[in-house]
Order: sequence, then C-alpha cells, then structure tokens
Amino acid sequence: MKRTITMNLSGIVFHIEEDAYEKLNQYLQTIKSYFKDAEGCDEIMNDIESRIAEMLQGKVSNTKQAVIMADVQNVISVMGSPEEFAGDNASGKDSAEKQRNNNSSSYAHTGRRRIFRDPDNRIIGGVCSCIANYFDFDPIWLRAAFAISFFAFGTGFLLYFVLLIIIPKATTTAEKLEMRGEKVDVNNIGKAVNEEFQEFKKKMNDLGKEMQSPENKERIRSTAQKTGDFIKELLYRFFKIVGKAAAFILIFLGIVLTVALLATLFGRGTISVFDTPGNNIRFSLYELSAAILPADLPVQLLVTGLILFIGIPLLSMIYGGIRFLFGIKQKNRIVKYSANLLWLLGLGILVYVGIQLGSDFSEQASNRQTISVIQPKGNTLYLDLNVAPKNDEEVSYRHRHKIHFGGWTVVSKDENKFLLGYPTLDIIQSTSDNFELVAIKTANGFDKKEAAYRAKNIDYIITQTDSLIEFNSFFDISATDKLRAQDVRLLLKVPAGKSIFLSKRMEDIIFDIDNVNDALDSDMVNRKWMMTKRGLECVDCDGLENAGIPLPPAPPAKPE
Repeated sequence: MKRTITMNLSGIVFHIEEDAYEKLNQYLQTIKSYFKDAEGCDEIMNDIESRIAEMLQGKVSNTKQAVIMADVQNVISVMGSPEEFAGDNASGKDSAEKQRNNNSSSYAHTGRRRIFRDPDNRIIGGVCSCIANYFDFDPIWLRAAFAISFFAFGTGFLLYFVLLIIIPKATTTAEKLEMRGEKVDVNNIGKAVNEEFQEFKKKMNDLGKEMQSPENKERIRSTAQKTGDFIKELLYRFFKIVGKAAAFILIFLGIVLTVALLATLFGRGTISVFDTPGNNIRFSLYELSAAILPADLPVQLLVTGLILFIGIPLLSMIYGGIRFLFGIKQKNRIVKYSANLLWLLGLGILVYVGIQLGSDFSEQASNRQTISVIQPKGNTLYLDLNVAPKNDEEVSYRHRHKIHFGGWTVVSKDENKFLLGYPTLDIIQSTSDNFELVAIKTANGFDKKEAAYRAKNIDYIITQTDSLIEFNSFFDISATDKLRAQDVRLLLKVPAGKSIFLSKRMEDIIFDIDNVNDALDSDMVNRKWMMTKRGLECVDCDGLENAGIPLPPAPPAKPE
C-alpha cells in the first residue's frame, strides 16, 4: 500500500498518493516557471490549479478515495505539457507572444461546451450571449427576439428573469473556455488570460488618451462648471428661502419684544399679590423703579436709558428683517449712525444711573432697639405671627400669592405706598433670668448719617398679651426712604430652664435656629422648646411623649 498525502489545491481538499503528488507538484512548478514572465501569471496559475483540482475531484469516489499516478497522468494529457506548446523556444513569454499572434481560427471547438452567462459580452445579465455561445450564432438576433417578447404580456421578461436565476455566470477562465466550447488546457488558459490583460491594457490606454484629449478636457471643464453653477444656484435659493423665513421671525420677535418693553416701562397697571376683604395689596414695576432710584434721579431718565439701550437693537432687528424680506439693498448711513449714537447714549445713561445708585449704598448703619417683654407666669413664652387669618385656607392662599423681589415687595395698601420686607428671628440663651427681645434694624445710605436715619425709620410692630408675643409678618418703610437694603433681625434671648412655644405660622420668620435636636426650622414649629445649658431642646418631639413630660397647653386666644 502506497503512502497518501492530503492535498489542498485551489480550495479543494483530496487525498493523493505520494508519487502522484510529486508528479503533480513538478508539473505545476514547470507551468509556473513557464508563465513567470507573462502578464497575469498569478491569474493563469489560479485558473489552471482550479481546473486541475476540479478534474482530480472527479477521479475520487466512495470506492476510490485517493488520487493515483494514472489520474495525474490523465490530467496532464488533457491539460497539455508545457514542452508541447513551448516549442524550441523555452521562453514562456515568446511562446505566449506567438499564441497571441494566432488568428481567431486557433480557437478550435474541440472541448466540452457548457452553459454559462457571459459577463464580458452582456447587456443586462449575459443570458442572450450565453445561449448564442452554446449554439454558435450571433446574440443580436436573440436579443431582438427578447425585446419583442417583452411587449407580449411580459412573457419575455419572465423567461429572461428565470434564465438569469438558473444559469450560472462564468467567473473563471476555464468556465469561459467551456462556455465557448474550447479545450480547457494550459495553452488556452494562458492565452485567454493574456488576451484579457491585453484587452484591459488597451482599454486603459484608450481611456487615458481620451481623457488627455483637448475635447475631453473641455467637456470635463464645461461639465464641472455647469455642476458648480447648479449647486451654487441651488444653495442660493435654499438660503434665500431660509433667510426670508428667518427675517420674518426676526420682525415678529422684534415687534413682540418692543411692545413688551413699552408695556413694561410705561404700563401703570398693578398686579394683585393677595386680595382679601379690607386688605388689598398690589405692586407695580413702575413703582419698584421709583422706590429704588435716588430722589434726585427721575424715573424718566432710567426709562429713557432702557428704551435706547434695549429698544434701538430691537428696532434695528425689525429694520434689518424688513430689508432682507423685501430685498432692499440700499443702505442709509444716516439711519445707521443715528442708531449707533442713540444706543451709546442709552448705554451712557444706564452707566450714569448705575453709578448714582451704587453711591447710595456706600455706607451701612444699624439701630439696635431693646423691646420690653412681660415675663410669663408659667415660664413659657408663646410666639405667633400677627396675620389675623380667618381660616387655614386663607393662610395658604396668602402664602402662595406672595411675590418677592430679593426679600422685598412694592405694595399699595389703603392708597399709601409701602416697601415691605420680611424679618428674621433667631433664638439664643440669655445671660440673665429674664426673657429679652432685641430688634436690630439696618440700612444703607450715601453716608453713615443717612444710613442711620433710614434704619431708624423702619416700622415694625411687635405686640404682647400676657404670655403671647405676636410678630408682624413683615416690616414696612415709607416709599420716600427708598429701598436701601433695609433689614430687621430679631433676637430673642431665653433664660436657662424656661421654654418657648413656636406656632405653625412662625415658620415664615425663624431662620437657622440652633438646637440640640438638630431640627430644621420647618420641624421646630408647633413644638415646645426648653433652653438648657447645651441650648434649645425639644420638649414634645416624637419619642418623648412617654417620658412623663406633659404636652404644652394651646396658646391663649387673641383678644378681638
């Protein structure tokens, strides 16, 4: 039994006896050396190896599982020996040149003819050229027949589509030779590949000459110019439409903003903060400006500055949109320079107003006032806000509709103008045995004297009935004093061992009160707190109800 070798040739794996393998390998090396200088050497060898592998695969069966020497010799006899077509000249290049000079009659139809679609001579899929090659006639007649049959209820199209699917395409050189009925041997494969390369080279040369010709250069230049002009025109029209839409939006937006600016600056209407029977409180943006500006600085000056600084760009936006929308190309330099000068004037006015207003905040002064507190008999002081609500719904309504401007609200109450601010209350330990209450009022001014005068003029009301102290929920100042960062800070000093009770409404004015329980301000209300050496400690918080400490009594009713 001879030794066999597993061989992979052109992707096809089969077993071959050792002596047959050596014979086949030597044959392939001889062919490769013959075509080594020919164009498309790799393509030729791939086609030859593919054809040989296909033939050897047909030699193997279930009863015969290895290729033997006789099979290889049979393949060589079919494919042809290089010495047979090399002649006296051993140069494969010269032999290939001789073969290329042969006329078309050299293609003797001595091989097995097979049906393949012709990719080199096709209009759609190569079906007509395939049939014409098989029966050896001109494909133009078949193409004409199919073209006519396309109009016969589409039968020609259906038949062509079916043939396109079932007939394979000739992809390798061997398949193309079989398609024409030519013998598939080394000679024909090499010649066919060389001719394909020569044809390709010729087409490339012709294409290069055509590309370099003056007529073609002019045609390319003209085509490029027309393409560029078309793209330019397309972009111009696109951006023109987009620009007109943007111009319309600018005009609309400019008009809306201008109307809003004028309505804000000149509107005298007021907006209700909360409105209950006998307590109508409203504010006006115009009044807010009057409340902030110094007395010697008219509100009209600020309004003029805002109109010029904001209104000029808005009018320019409207004007530019109209020019673009209606295609007005003429520019008016007088309008341009006048608008720039007016805008700079508005900027100058606002800078001047800002400097004057800033100088009125140069100094700060405070007024410290000690408020007499009647000491409670039960050592517990009850704290509440003086809002006189009718019910919880009214309290919620008033809380929702409050509007603040940095802690301030400009209001009119009973036809009198006020600036309302909101005080803050802190609670600390007293150094004496009595409750003490201190009100610290602060304000800013051009100098210390003016700031102290404004601080003293702050009006804040605190009332006490027995053990109940009621704080106003806001403090107010006269509109003539202007808004100069006035503030009221309340400081309640609680002696050790005594207690306070914070009502639910006190949440509005207490601020960051230190306590032993680390409770938030919102959690401190509606609770009783005792001052200990460590600080305020909750008496009736969750977890302490079972410690034997009684819940505090309800705060005494307010007198009518």
